[in-house]
Amino acid sequence: MQEKSKMDKFLEYLNEHFNYEYDKDIYGERDCWRIMYNLPFNGDCEDYSLTYLYEAAGRNHAKVIWYLLTGKAKMCFCRFKGEGHAVLRWEGKYIDNIQKKFCTKEYMEHRSYVFDDSKYSTNRVIVKMIRGYLDARKRQLRG
Repeated sequence: MQEKSKMDKFLEYLNEHFNYEYDKDIYGERDCWRIMYNLPFNGDCEDYSLTYLYEAAGRNHAKVIWYLLTGKAKMCFCRFKGEGHAVLRWEGKYIDNIQKKFCTKEYMEHRSYVFDDSKYSTNRVIVKMIRGYLDARKRQLRG
């Protein structure tokens, strides 16, 4: 039997402790992208994807940005059951908080995911991620 990698173990941990919550319910904002650093992992689809990516980057913000800029990672916009949704493409496979495992794009499309490559430019994703980080720091300092 093959031993699980560090990232396989982290994915199990993330899935076990992730609770979906709308940004508006957590932060009072409609759209806020955050890396979930500590338990409880309460967030939405972007938060789930960014948290996995952050761990895959060795908990290094600069590497997260580098992976996004170089295309090793990509945040993908899609519609699922009529709702806007974010999926992480990491090293050619796709993962989100619904499937909770890596799969192909075709697998997701077969399950009614409709991808739209025009929505999330790399720059937009990075700006949203930095804004979320700064908002979280501001809340911490006030807190």
